[in-house]
Amino acid sequence: MQQLEAPTLATQRTPLIAQITTLLKQVDVTPVDFFANIIIVPNTPSVAGGLISAAVYKSLSEINFDTVISIAPSGIGEFKRITVCKLDHYASPLGDVPVDDRVRNELCDEDDDIYLDDTGHFNMTGIDVQLPFLQSVLGHFKVVPLVMGSETVDLCKELGSAIGEIMFNRNTLTVVCADVLRATPKGLKLFKSALDELNVPRMMTLLNQENEIVVQGKGGILAAMIAATHRRSDSVHVCDLSAPKGDSHGFIGALIGRG
Repeated sequence: MQQLEAPTLATQRTPLIAQITTLLKQVDVTPVDFFANIIIVPNTPSVAGGLISAAVYKSLSEINFDTVISIAPSGIGEFKRITVCKLDHYASPLGDVPVDDRVRNELCDEDDDIYLDDTGHFNMTGIDVQLPFLQSVLGHFKVVPLVMGSETVDLCKELGSAIGEIMFNRNTLTVVCADVLRATPKGLKLFKSALDELNVPRMMTLLNQENEIVVQGKGGILAAMIAATHRRSDSVHVCDLSAPKGDSHGFIGALIGRG
């Protein structure tokens, strides 16, 4: 018997707006009681993942950000660098969003491993999935889309430090796109514990060993946690954490910030 693919979000403006509006109405959450400036949301365009994204965005206590930095894993295999797209505006079915050239240039100047390059971008995952949600929830903002072509410890530390510096005295939201590819109950428990405590060394060991949990987008999670420690974040709220079911990836929905 042929396996059916999971339903995906629409790519045309009118049906996509209707889907996102419905998903935001379906989730019954209240905004967190801390200022969240880092979130983790699904990377894939499934409707199931969209429901998790809706819960995260609806949980934000602040919805006016000047810049959104997105971090997504590569969908074309490893290419040993971090890339920032070269476009002046990023396309979305809900309308193009300007790229923050100033922040983009600052990130590219931070280290030789962060390049102005379109490699790894425009794959209908990552920011392509999340941008319509951001446009539906936030006010006016600029975006800086990043793709991690490699997720080594050194690159995670470099990116985390760079984003932490960018976030200093800037009204910036960092969006990490990630999915759970495999997980045991123990792995989910260990992941949540490390995330709740913002324990970077323990999370790094867990995600790099890949014995109990395998996460697509682990580099973004580690970089964001490092940035969070730079900004002295002390609060975490996990909306969802699940293992894969059937033909669907497992999902992570979380907010990180300071109380």
